[in-house]
Amino acid sequence: MARLDPQLLSTWAVVARCGSINAAAGALRVTQPAISNQLKRLADWFGEPLYRRHGRGITLTPAGSRLLRLAQQFEAVLGEAEALRSDIQGFLQGSLVIAASQTNAEFLLVRALAAFQRAYPGVSVRLHAGNSEQARQRMGVADLVFVEDSSMGNASDDLVSTPLMESEIQLLLHPDHPLNRRPPAERIALAELVGQPLVWREPGSGMRDRVESAFRGAGMAPEVLYEFSGATAVREAVRWGLGLGFVSALAPTPPDLCVRGLMPPIVQQLSVVYQKPLSRTGEEFLVQMQSLPLSPAPEQGDGDRRDA
Repeated sequence: MARLDPQLLSTWAVVARCGSINAAAGALRVTQPAISNQLKRLADWFGEPLYRRHGRGITLTPAGSRLLRLAQQFEAVLGEAEALRSDIQGFLQGSLVIAASQTNAEFLLVRALAAFQRAYPGVSVRLHAGNSEQARQRMGVADLVFVEDSSMGNASDDLVSTPLMESEIQLLLHPDHPLNRRPPAERIALAELVGQPLVWREPGSGMRDRVESAFRGAGMAPEVLYEFSGATAVREAVRWGLGLGFVSALAPTPPDLCVRGLMPPIVQQLSVVYQKPLSRTGEEFLVQMQSLPLSPAPEQGDGDRRDA
């Protein structure tokens, strides 16, 4: 036996505490010959007798006493490892890094983060919000990446992509716009938007990618007249009459603006992507998130507006 079998140390600690091979066999729920065999292997490895028999018990030799101290230290380390495992399973600690597109960050993750922090206040959470491309670029440093699609470029067997939900993209416009003078349920055809001033998100936005793809699929190429970084700027541009914008149906509609459905409908898929193996902190966050209702955020007044 080149290296010491740790199980032999554990057995030796029990035998020494019991003071009897028979009693140790009962405590470990094994046969006496099995205990004797383990003690022989341990003595052969150690090269010294560890105990002397007397009556129905044993007496430790000086070498056996020294080995017992090491065995007790080994048991203590095992106990600490088990306690650490229990702590991790019962009360998560550490950190969680999340990268997300703005739509995911604002209308899905905030509620999930609030529930997660109530359940696990010892976990430090960092949320980096940007567009979908910026979120994907954080794949190497984030535990979880939430994007408007599941495409991650160079996919690998260690990369997991899980769809969360689908959300429709709507047209954002001023209430006085001519396209809004229709029954509320009537959708706006994409062809009607060609020639209209449109307010676009910046390149890399998952929403912009989906809208441009829909136009290309219909054989159209609308002009990019206005391009803004961030959903807030798009909403403000529409509010001040620069043109028409696009927002997720998850976003609350500001009271001074309107949204209309598009024809054909433009649907975007919200997904979470992560590298395997995922930490237990990340796993627990996904459990918390999936237990929440994934529904559009409520409308908000002027004093409490959020990005669309």
